[in-house]
Amino acid sequence: MGNQEREDWKPWLNRRLKGYVAALIFIFILLTSRLFFLQIVSAQEFTKQSTENRIRINPIEARRGDILASGGEVLATSQPVYVITIRSMSKQNKDTVINNLADLLGDPELTPAAISDLIDKNPFRYEPTEVKRIPANDPAAAALIARLEEHREEIPGVDIIEEPQRYYPNGPLAGHILGYVGRITQEELDAHKEDNYRPNAIIGKSGIEGFLEYSNINGQEMGLRGKDGAEQVEVDAFNRKVRDLVTLPPTPGDTVQLTINFKLQQTLEKALDQVIANTKKTDPAAGGGAAVVLDVKTGAVLAMASKPDIDPNDFVNGNYAKKASYYNDPQLRPLFNRAIQGVYPPGSIFKPITAMAALSAGVITPSDTIFDPGHYWKPPYITCWVPSGHGYVNLNRAMAVSCNTYFQWAGDLAGIDKIDQVGREFGLGQPTGIVGLQGEARGILPSPQWKKELNAPIWDRWLKNQEAAIEKKYAGLLAAAGPGEKDRLLQQKQSELNAVKAKYQINYNFDTNWQPFNTFNTAMGQGDNSYTVIQLANYIATLANGGTRWRPYLVAKIVGADGSLKKEYQPEVAGKVAVSPQVMAETRRAMLEATQSREGTASFLFTDFPPNIQVGAKTGTAQTGATTNGTFVAFAPYDNPQVAVAVVIEHAKHGGDSAGVVAREVLAQYFNLPDVLNKPINGVSVE
Repeated sequence: MGNQEREDWKPWLNRRLKGYVAALIFIFILLTSRLFFLQIVSAQEFTKQSTENRIRINPIEARRGDILASGGEVLATSQPVYVITIRSMSKQNKDTVINNLADLLGDPELTPAAISDLIDKNPFRYEPTEVKRIPANDPAAAALIARLEEHREEIPGVDIIEEPQRYYPNGPLAGHILGYVGRITQEELDAHKEDNYRPNAIIGKSGIEGFLEYSNINGQEMGLRGKDGAEQVEVDAFNRKVRDLVTLPPTPGDTVQLTINFKLQQTLEKALDQVIANTKKTDPAAGGGAAVVLDVKTGAVLAMASKPDIDPNDFVNGNYAKKASYYNDPQLRPLFNRAIQGVYPPGSIFKPITAMAALSAGVITPSDTIFDPGHYWKPPYITCWVPSGHGYVNLNRAMAVSCNTYFQWAGDLAGIDKIDQVGREFGLGQPTGIVGLQGEARGILPSPQWKKELNAPIWDRWLKNQEAAIEKKYAGLLAAAGPGEKDRLLQQKQSELNAVKAKYQINYNFDTNWQPFNTFNTAMGQGDNSYTVIQLANYIATLANGGTRWRPYLVAKIVGADGSLKKEYQPEVAGKVAVSPQVMAETRRAMLEATQSREGTASFLFTDFPPNIQVGAKTGTAQTGATTNGTFVAFAPYDNPQVAVAVVIEHAKHGGDSAGVVAREVLAQYFNLPDVLNKPINGVSVE
């Protein structure tokens, strides 16, 4: 019985074995078929993929063109840096690689979490994420790169690229002129979609860097941006380069030479820093200022500065994040170029405009004399800055002592239309069109038309809102009122509407119609007058050269990488004034009195200048809210003007011993007066 049972298992076992064998044969056939498909049918395709996995095409970033001062001094250039990047990868590999990379970098700021955050914030997911930059000349660079290469197998997807990085050898010097560069944004990428910018490209953001980034006019490419190259290389499994295959070298950007005089720029910025530091001792809110120096015969900008500083290096070397509180300070506003974007009440430096308006209108002569009792004799009796008055003054003495009463009188006789005409001819209240910078402000040259255009919409909106509020108020009351009550409410409503309209009419007429006191304030540089520093410098340059208003320009020429001259900028006339040469000569003569007369408000500034370098100037103290700014304009030499300067120092009590000191240093440098530079000044400004 037992033997029979054992025999019955054999057919069952045989059937099971045959099934297993059949399954094995099927699997073998399936694998063989797949192997045949991979090695024979798709061999060419997979060979191509294998080749592509070991062949890389890497972009080679072009070197940006240099920016030079007029004498060839380097203001902006590029230096080689190592850029460590990481490509996107699976989550599992990503965490391991990030941890290994953080350990190898040894940078306390580049923790695994920080690196992961950089990757997550990369707006171009198909582009590698930049993790760290280190200048090639940094002593730590060689050791770091060697350490990463030694551990290459632990950080797959990490690349080390050598590329040029923008470098400003003079730090903050001319920072607002040069501007800065940064990573291209999506909006900029869209705007330059025809110009073949890479998603991670570096692009000029402001200043000369932005103004001359790139242009293609009639097929001629021009700008600081170069043309990127590319290299085709073979890499191993650890992404290490095995050999070069094909290289297309990049083309450097063009070299830009500016009109800026290097030593003059240094002197200007040093003087501004010193004066602002002194101003801050008496008013902690101080800290800002600006100045512009122009060639009066061409409009070339010889020096320009805005304070506080910006250091363009901060935007490329990673320091911006550390200084974010400084750059984002709402009071200091370092990124704001005060020389072309700030608008300031001019104060008394506007008075030469009033003088020319009155002289041109024929309502005064230089010898006409009035008595200043300390205020103008017409309402609202605006006072002179000397409460007791200046006594008898004519044009020359009035300009020398900056008599408010005299210029109110001259402006009153000339009329606002004439003042406005002369101001416009000299470029006030309108952008100068400076070549090299963008974002220039317009400023305000007050006029009856301007006043109406400004205030009429304000009072129209006020009336509309008041009427709407009354209508809303009585809509509810009338809906709930009985028949007898409605008549009373309607009369009350109409009474309120009439009262609002009467108030509107009074205020509308006062705020939209030009008043006599508007002329008085405008004539002495107060009221609504507000101009940019470059407008003030250009107005003085125009007066100094005899009436030609040049368009200021910062760029002298653009030279290609091959040394060819691509473009040379020439002086450009922006306008000619109708004021007669005689009137301008009389006004310049009056401005000379401000420095040469013993009682001139700027007499203490230039006493040690040689006799052949006399300076025409005007001081100003401009009221702005609860504080004052110091303003100053000058030209020299008086008998053959070459240079004009305008300076504004925020929160300064007087223009002469603040802005005037800056102008003095600039002129001493321009005329090569080493004995005058940095020499203590004996005298205190009164305006």
